[in-house]
Amino acid sequence: MVPQKLEVIDTTKSTVTLAWEKPLHDGGSRLTGYVIEASKAGTERWLKVVTLKPTVYEHTIISLNEGEQYLFRVRAQNQKGVSEPREIVTAVTVQDRKDKPSQPGEIEITSIFKDSITLEWERPESDGGKEILGYWVEYRQSGESTWKKCNKERIKDRQFTVGGLLEATEYEFRVFAENQTGLSRPRRTAMAVKTKLTCKQKYIVTFANSVVISWKPPEDDGGVMITNYIIEKREAKEGAEWQLVSSSISGTTCRIVNLTENAGYYFRVSAQNMYGISEALEVSSVVFIKSLTLPQPKPAYPDSCVVSWKPPASDGGAKIRTYYLEKREKKQNKWISVTTDEIRETVYSVKDLIEGLEYEFRVKCENLGGESEWSEISEPVIPKSDVPIKAPHFKEELRNLNVKFQANATFVCKVTGHPKPIVKWYRQGKEIMPDGEKIKIQEFKGGYYQLVITNVTDDDATVYQVRATNQGGSVSGTASLDVEEFLHRHSIGHFDIKPDNIIYFTRRSSVIKIVEFGQARQLRPGDSFRLQFTSPEYYAPEVHHHDMVSTATDMWSKEWNTVVSVARISCGGAIRSQKGITVAKVKVAPIDIGPIAGQIKHNVAEEGGHAKYVCTIENYDESTQVTWYFGMRQLESNEKYEIKYEDGVATMYVKDVSKSDDGTYRCKVVNDYGEDSSYAELFVKGVREISEHYRCRTVRKVKRRVDTMRLLEHPPEFTLPLYNRTAYVGENVRFGVTITVHPEPRLTWYKSGQKIKPGDDDRKYTFESDKGLYQLVINNVKSEVSSTRESLLSYEHYAASEEKVTAAEKKSLEERTSHKAFKSTLPATILTKPRSITVSEGETARFSCDVDGEPAPTITWLRAGQPIVSSRRFQVTRTQYKSTFEISSVQISDEGSYTVVVENSEGRQEAHFTLTIQRTKIPEKTVTSPPRIKSPEPLHPASTSPAQLCTALKQVLSADESLMSKNRI
Repeated sequence: MVPQKLEVIDTTKSTVTLAWEKPLHDGGSRLTGYVIEASKAGTERWLKVVTLKPTVYEHTIISLNEGEQYLFRVRAQNQKGVSEPREIVTAVTVQDRKDKPSQPGEIEITSIFKDSITLEWERPESDGGKEILGYWVEYRQSGESTWKKCNKERIKDRQFTVGGLLEATEYEFRVFAENQTGLSRPRRTAMAVKTKLTCKQKYIVTFANSVVISWKPPEDDGGVMITNYIIEKREAKEGAEWQLVSSSISGTTCRIVNLTENAGYYFRVSAQNMYGISEALEVSSVVFIKSLTLPQPKPAYPDSCVVSWKPPASDGGAKIRTYYLEKREKKQNKWISVTTDEIRETVYSVKDLIEGLEYEFRVKCENLGGESEWSEISEPVIPKSDVPIKAPHFKEELRNLNVKFQANATFVCKVTGHPKPIVKWYRQGKEIMPDGEKIKIQEFKGGYYQLVITNVTDDDATVYQVRATNQGGSVSGTASLDVEEFLHRHSIGHFDIKPDNIIYFTRRSSVIKIVEFGQARQLRPGDSFRLQFTSPEYYAPEVHHHDMVSTATDMWSKEWNTVVSVARISCGGAIRSQKGITVAKVKVAPIDIGPIAGQIKHNVAEEGGHAKYVCTIENYDESTQVTWYFGMRQLESNEKYEIKYEDGVATMYVKDVSKSDDGTYRCKVVNDYGEDSSYAELFVKGVREISEHYRCRTVRKVKRRVDTMRLLEHPPEFTLPLYNRTAYVGENVRFGVTITVHPEPRLTWYKSGQKIKPGDDDRKYTFESDKGLYQLVINNVKSEVSSTRESLLSYEHYAASEEKVTAAEKKSLEERTSHKAFKSTLPATILTKPRSITVSEGETARFSCDVDGEPAPTITWLRAGQPIVSSRRFQVTRTQYKSTFEISSVQISDEGSYTVVVENSEGRQEAHFTLTIQRTKIPEKTVTSPPRIKSPEPLHPASTSPAQLCTALKQVLSADESLMSKNRI
């Protein structure tokens, strides 16, 4: 059990640092620690320096004499005793090494944002006898093995901001120091650091002079518990500034009071933890402080009346879920709810009233953020006898409308009923409020009701609803509005080029007039229309086969003859023939041409200047998104980069150019139909010259030959994916997918990651394929079948889909109606093991563990075999599949080995990890030579008594012991 590979890894003017590895075996008993001993060179006297924990494999010995030579050795210790020593053979001289510097000092995290983290660190204790030239910073995601450089050049400062990081992701960092000899050993962060995640979603409920805002906490707290939320408000007027409402909100709901009624406000909320404040989440639109309008009860009948009201001016950012309506007898204090059912409309028929009594009403609403205040009290109403009640009824119902662009759309209906119904109009489920200009709601004699929408556009094309309500009940009707946008205003017409539609001005004139049909309109993907023609054989096969096609479908081949039809748009649909005229109901296919990023000009800039890049994009639409990159790092708009995109033009400014900005920039354009990229260089003077770039670059020769068949090749695509299947034991189950087949793909089926090959088991598996349809039949299903995976590999493209087959136990025919599905189980498994770390006294140690299992496993943290429970310094948090263990203000007694155990009914697994405490360094002790000892006077035996001789001998021995203690290490 002798320690292995003892070596000196660093020396200074007064210290020596040793490192070793644990013994190959423990001698049959658990190791309890290591003992370090030292001796001055030339002597054989070994002195014990320190005893360390069994988890420590490195130690620095301090307070040594500069220039002196020492020998060192390490012993392993267990319950049975101490091992033989592992010794440094060559004497070690205590002096500064004149080579590589020592590792940089401790790293401190000074700021954390969603995409960047700022580091600071101390200078190395030793510069290796040469000047420190700079530092290098590297990072990696937690769980990865490869480190990546953050800076392209050495940095002089002991501070660096690492940008381009992913949101809510853990990272590790390390720093090297460099002198003329080389790089030091790295200094790593004590634990992983997680970027921030902003708050999600906000809901608002408005009151007469206050609002209640509610939000969801961040999905991730950045690795540290959220301590509070910060709420701010700003009036919706020019020059208004943000004002603090509160910075001590612990929950996710806040009521903001003392607001001005009918005024508009903006609100925002930020989360805060010990590392800082998150980005603020702001409401998307202005919030007007308005309460519900008071209810309006209509003339009542013996035991009922109809109450209506208007919704609040703002729904607070979340849809109103229900209304609450209450009644009371006039001059009474007790309010009574009129119903226990949800009220979703702004009108309600109140029943079970007493004839002759006066009633008052009030209403409030509720959304995800909570309930509003009660409205003002309505005018009193008295139920009274009149004529029999008749429920509303449509005499004339709404009709669908198809109107031209910027024309007026008028919906009309006739409603009867007694008492007179209350009629309301809705658009996509939300009540329509007339404004007198765009929207007009009118009522005429005879029970006619009208909704007028002026200057209609594509935004008005949707479904509309009318609802009539009285004491007898309610009735509703719906109709759709389609808007045809003809393109004359864009100088686009509809021409059918054939002799019948060409007219000469005169018999001898060469000037002609072409008949314009006046029905040209823009067709978008998904639009349907009818297409008439008399020669079906000249139209593309896709029209006849009900396929989705585009303008490219006009040209098709038959027996090596190319035929071009006169129709420029022909898309799949139903076809019928009548008197020689064929009518096809066709539909426009999606656009298959993606965006095109235009060429970007290169830029030359000096340090401190700026560079501008402009990319013009073709085929852009509303879904187009633009992203800029510097190398592989994604850029975001901030003080360094100003990024804008508008109407197909993307611009980016690089400000305060430095040498590290030299390189390649990329503009990536993406929309629903594809993506494209364009590249440009930034040449910073003193780093690269643009002339050298063009002179030294290699120009590839263009291949003249074009493989036309290659142009038709496309990666395989699943047009019909896999779906879950459930079967009983002994039955057969069939999986099927459809895949694009040009060229013919190669198909592979998998079960639990293992290939299923034709011929392996023909009784168990049957493979079928037919023109793009591929099927797998599993015969005689057994309960051990847990998963089937299908994948496809072709032309270095890969498409995959995963589904599960669940087998149920076979039951008798009498029990077939009560089958229970077979529920899969999974043994408890540790996915991410806690990592061993080293921290300084007083800091916080944090460990995390991700697990899996079915049923969900229990997670237990142990030390010395005893469970750890939450206390003042120990905090254990658990979710279903994750747990964290945190020790605040760590002490020397916390050092040692820990265990995490996950367990469920299917199995058990454990992982071990260690916590090492870095002790606070002992101040250097000045070592001086011992004082000179006065020589004792010689004693002559003849003239000295025995008592005097004993006293003199004691003085000599005492002086020798004092000298030895002062030279002790």
